[in-house]
Amino acid sequence: MKALVISLALLLALPSLAQVDAIKSESRSNSQGSSKSSGDSSNSSDGDGDGFFLFMDIFFNGIADWQGMKLKDDRARYPSMVSLDVMLQGAVKPSSYYILWPRIRGNWGLFSTDFRMNYLIEEDIEGYKHIRTNDWQIIQMNLITSRFITLRAGTGIMTEAFEARRTFNESAFYLGIHAPDQSKTIGFEYRFSKDWDTGANPRREFSVQYQHQIFSAGALHGNLSVGAVYQRYYNSIEVWGVQAGIVFRIFKPVSRKEWDE
Repeated sequence: MKALVISLALLLALPSLAQVDAIKSESRSNSQGSSKSSGDSSNSSDGDGDGFFLFMDIFFNGIADWQGMKLKDDRARYPSMVSLDVMLQGAVKPSSYYILWPRIRGNWGLFSTDFRMNYLIEEDIEGYKHIRTNDWQIIQMNLITSRFITLRAGTGIMTEAFEARRTFNESAFYLGIHAPDQSKTIGFEYRFSKDWDTGANPRREFSVQYQHQIFSAGALHGNLSVGAVYQRYYNSIEVWGVQAGIVFRIFKPVSRKEWDE
């Protein structure tokens, strides 16, 4: 909890520079800059086909073995190894703006896929304004899934659902520290999107949250979450807020006897 308190204190000290119109303006400028063409391409000669296919065979066999180990050996120590998470979360900066994240994630052993919509809603003299991005972590790898630690890394796309509706690559990293039954978790997530045409960073994001299970009914588990989020758009526009929400997690529970084995 100390890490959560420190993170909240740091965020509360940040200046308020967030503006929906400013983010739209930066996106428009970046879109114009990316219209430059990127030169010719030249094809390299053929490589050693047999060596390539041998490497791919070893690689995919290794992935298959890793997935099998997680599903058979790790699942007793990590109950939500195969699960569906539905998250209704948001953040607020008082008297300024709101951030909302409806989000869904599917987990299957070594692999996860994660989709969310990121809304920034702001009120000014003209009324409410908002922007949205659609963030899909297409493939994530659950590198560590132990009784106490989760480490996940993935890649996907971030699409701006405004202005030119541009799409960028986005990477994400997550570290979770939790109780053996995952009824209590503190998690840290970092996201980084990149425009490879212009070198701009459409958004960087860091969030910390604490989740506490409030009910469990068979395979359905409900958790309350509290925390904080910081976002920086185009290296200049800062958005932050205090976060709260509810997380529904669907997975087959594991008995305490299985945890201790």
